[in-house]
Amino acid sequence: MQFQQIITPGFTAKRDLYALLCLFSAVIVVYWPILNGQFLLLWDDQWVVINQYTEAGFTITNIGNVLTEFYRGQYAPMNELTYITLYALVGYDPYWFHFTSLAVHAVNVGLVYFFIKRLLRLAEGFSPPDARRIAFVTAILLSVHPFVVESVAWISASKTIIYVLFYLVALLFYLKYTQGKKIMFYLLTILFFIISFGGKEQAVVLPLCLLLVDHALKRDLRSYKIWLEKIPFFLLGLFFGIVTLLSHGPIDLTAENTGYPIYQRIVFACYTLIEYLSKCLLPVKLSYIYPFPNQIGEPLPVRFWFYPAALLLLVVSLWSFWRRKWIFFGVTFFVIHIAVTLHIISLSRFAIVADRYVYLSAVGVFFIIACFINKGCTHEFKYRKAVVPAFIVYLASIGVYAHTRTYVWHDVDSLKKELREQLQEREDYQELNKKHDY
Repeated sequence: MQFQQIITPGFTAKRDLYALLCLFSAVIVVYWPILNGQFLLLWDDQWVVINQYTEAGFTITNIGNVLTEFYRGQYAPMNELTYITLYALVGYDPYWFHFTSLAVHAVNVGLVYFFIKRLLRLAEGFSPPDARRIAFVTAILLSVHPFVVESVAWISASKTIIYVLFYLVALLFYLKYTQGKKIMFYLLTILFFIISFGGKEQAVVLPLCLLLVDHALKRDLRSYKIWLEKIPFFLLGLFFGIVTLLSHGPIDLTAENTGYPIYQRIVFACYTLIEYLSKCLLPVKLSYIYPFPNQIGEPLPVRFWFYPAALLLLVVSLWSFWRRKWIFFGVTFFVIHIAVTLHIISLSRFAIVADRYVYLSAVGVFFIIACFINKGCTHEFKYRKAVVPAFIVYLASIGVYAHTRTYVWHDVDSLKKELREQLQEREDYQELNKKHDY
């Protein structure tokens, strides 16, 4: 089956299986090198994966500790239970840990496909071929995009793909609930919300995402019933937020001697938002570490003051564009799921940007791209014959880049090699070398 057949209007419901096979094949082609990867014993695997909880197994005491204890500033019991299961079955064999990550990523890609397809069909205004085409393009971008490689190739980042797995299941059950108001689907949504948070704290934003889904489905947000059904989700979200803050230790939002001052954190938020968005569209110069531009107590580099102004200009000048229903959905989906990583709350992080944080939020950007691809394939578009070839070139380019980045995560030596190469390209490094030469 040719790629063009999948994303053209002739795609029917009976071809869902072919679409999934295509998506899973793309995942395998891009990610098979990670199966030969090792544990990164100097990059968190030595304590995130290899620890006393993993080795203690499925005892009542150990499971109780996993569910109730914070471990080095983290609370991710579902992720730890995954490690316990793998260790009990195969020991510390990195192949099976990587295989599990690859499999979970493939499942997530399939879940994104079904979520987008079902959402668009329930929202009306989209024919079945259009809904499936947009869903497929969104999912294929997730399957091969280099910006999400870190989440799949780094075992310690498996929290991300684990939480997204259960998060997407919760969204699918919520869509089922909106169709018939059956309490079973409502309760299943709550259950998988809880399990998703057990994977990673970023799941805390699900209540906001449910409201966004309501808006997309044209549910009456002025109705008290809509808000009444969200109360359990917001209460859980509040509780999860408290748990997350407690896991990181004492936090003072106003203290400037224990972290970056609030005005710098606002600038960081603008910078990271633009950085995540731009790398979703054009993934260049990706890295496994993006250091802060200044130390605590030091002034910001002048160029960083450009980002708040640029973000404001971007929002104001394109306001009518952002307000379009499905553009609004994609942008808001992106912002909701990246918001907790934007440094407004000062947490113990040593990197201003991290590729793994964008795994789910990138779906919003991919969805917007998919909508444009779908629009470009219509007969009304003058250059429609160029849309599919251009997209295939783009897809192949980012897929090759993603494939090459899987080798970066092979072991600690390959990570160090990339870091050395990036440091040698920095202007301050080159200036320092020139001084030494003199």
